[in-house]
Amino acid sequence: MFDPLDLYSAEENGVATTTHFAHEMKDRTVNTATHENPVSNDKDDEDDDETFLIDHLDLPSVMYATPKMVLCVLRLLRPDKQVNFDTSMSESRSITQICTEKDITPNLLDALLAWYTEIWPNPRLDSLEKICTKIPRLRSTSDKQLMLNYYTSILKKCEDNGINSYAKGNIRADLVKELSMRISENCGRTAQPSMTREFNLDNVEHVIQLYEPSLTADNLGWKTWGASLILSQKVVNLLEKNKDQKHIHPLRVLELGSGTGLVGIAWASKWRQSFGTENIEMFVTDLPDIVANLKKNVQTNDLTTFVEADILDWTNPDDFIEKHGDEKFDVILVADPIYSPNHPEWVVNMLCRFLKDNGVCHFEIPLRDKYARERELLSQLLERNNFSVISEDFTDGLDDWGAVKYVYKEIVKM
Repeated sequence: MFDPLDLYSAEENGVATTTHFAHEMKDRTVNTATHENPVSNDKDDEDDDETFLIDHLDLPSVMYATPKMVLCVLRLLRPDKQVNFDTSMSESRSITQICTEKDITPNLLDALLAWYTEIWPNPRLDSLEKICTKIPRLRSTSDKQLMLNYYTSILKKCEDNGINSYAKGNIRADLVKELSMRISENCGRTAQPSMTREFNLDNVEHVIQLYEPSLTADNLGWKTWGASLILSQKVVNLLEKNKDQKHIHPLRVLELGSGTGLVGIAWASKWRQSFGTENIEMFVTDLPDIVANLKKNVQTNDLTTFVEADILDWTNPDDFIEKHGDEKFDVILVADPIYSPNHPEWVVNMLCRFLKDNGVCHFEIPLRDKYARERELLSQLLERNNFSVISEDFTDGLDDWGAVKYVYKEIVKM
């Protein structure tokens, strides 16, 4: 199972060479005089099955392909749009949708089609549909090191900016930009550039959009974690169940350690949908380095009229209390707060300080093996401080690194 400390382990050797790629391409070298088809004549190689997989050797060789052909391939290899950490729904997109999302113009696509039908005929990629569906799959089906070799072979070709350079002007700049992105994406989540994710929750009318900066500063709060998605759907379902309930007095809601803000934004979006923007006061909070992006996400989802993003340091909450008052909260939301030995005590201190008597805390925790002791300590501290777990369930979820198991706790202050 995924452990957050994996974030700081290099997933790939950062240096790639082109020698292996060149060796593998030797048997596929095109006859530049006759443009002979380098693909084997064996009938087994002429499989017309639409699901027949390709590999990195089916990509245009930088030795012979034009910059336009290569640029089209690099843009096809851009990451697909994620919804709820999943890209599988992108399989049903049309060619037009794919090209729009990946900034592929008709002339780029025509150049690549000419490669596979005229210059280097390949029956597995001899139509726009095959090109636009099979090449993007290489992100998940091809060996990362081999793809890295392919990228660096192109980058090496682009290094010469002289008279005989491979590409010039805007197309050279576009190639280098796309190569930089593909190489960084190939090196793991921590090396990836900034991104915008979409989350589509049941019972919420609009899609939630969250911006995530690059994790180059090792700042875990700049990433949306799987526990947030699980908890978001739970609290949205709870609000849906109680949507006919009348709220005479304003409800005060606090999210601790909001990160990119998914849980708080999901709650606020559903509240606005069911009850309007009256009778609620809501804060989404985190440390100073996180809050600027958190504010941006609150604004992106048009919630600034009743949701405030601000700093709340679990080790010193006095500044928050001085600014916003010492009135306690009816509801506290917490997702994935246990990833250091100090966190159980800090979290319980925050609940003691901010949760009203009979107030409710909704808690979602990933079951990471390395933090079993901390989870046990959390349970002990909750009991010791008169918090009662009134509901608990276990869920399988999805994160950037695959499947993860979670436990949900509904906690009441007695």
